[in-house]
Amino acid sequence: MPTLNLHGADIAYDEAGTGHPLLLVHAGIVDRHMWDPVWEELAKRFRVIRPDLRGFGESPVGMEAFTNWHDLARLLRALDAVPAHVIGVSLGGSASLDLTLAEPYKVERLVLVASGLAGWAWSDQLRADWDAEEAAWRRGDLDEVTWANVRTWVDGPLRGGEAPAELRRAVFDMYRPSLELQKAEGATDSESLEPRAADRLAEVSAPTLVVVGELDQPDMMDIGVHLAASMPHARLVRMPGVAHLPPMEAPDEFVRIVTEFLTS
Repeated sequence: MPTLNLHGADIAYDEAGTGHPLLLVHAGIVDRHMWDPVWEELAKRFRVIRPDLRGFGESPVGMEAFTNWHDLARLLRALDAVPAHVIGVSLGGSASLDLTLAEPYKVERLVLVASGLAGWAWSDQLRADWDAEEAAWRRGDLDEVTWANVRTWVDGPLRGGEAPAELRRAVFDMYRPSLELQKAEGATDSESLEPRAADRLAEVSAPTLVVVGELDQPDMMDIGVHLAASMPHARLVRMPGVAHLPPMEAPDEFVRIVTEFLTS
């Protein structure tokens, strides 16, 4: 596992394959190993790079102020991987979108999967879920914080029950240790650009694929529709039978969809 020191923190990452660089940016409830189910297949076509964002997996938060998109930009530059295709999921989607806006020459094609969007007006139900999660965090019950996120994002509100046990456990096992990193004292991510991405979507010049799971939170479906309609070179793909983490839930179909887009 190599690391790169980026502005005060050792960022862990993996790299495999040859060809055009492809940066994979994980969601905020997992770490870089969320890409395990698609890693080998994507490495057959691309030079794939997957970092742990600060406070996840094997990347400590560090003590210097940072933004995720800036870390990604530094990583691509340090690895001589510019321009790259970029795939970001959820929190990783927000960071990838910010990277594309801030340094557009670094991103050739963009895939936003269940992407967050700074400035979005979130639903009352999601806000209530986050309030309960915050209460568990204040109690120091990190197991409950983790399971709350599993219920919200992995099970989702539309599945009609729990997700497969192995998927739930895999997410728990990635997110729970990351909470320990985030609990330690350190810097915090400023999260987004100013002005924020929500007000600058028309500036995104890179061809963009927006992917949403049809079992995800309704907010994420709405964000996906909004992103695809607001960026000049974007289109939307809905994946049936999956929620917030399509690369983990339907890896073969995910590889097919993104490879078709990246090589077209």
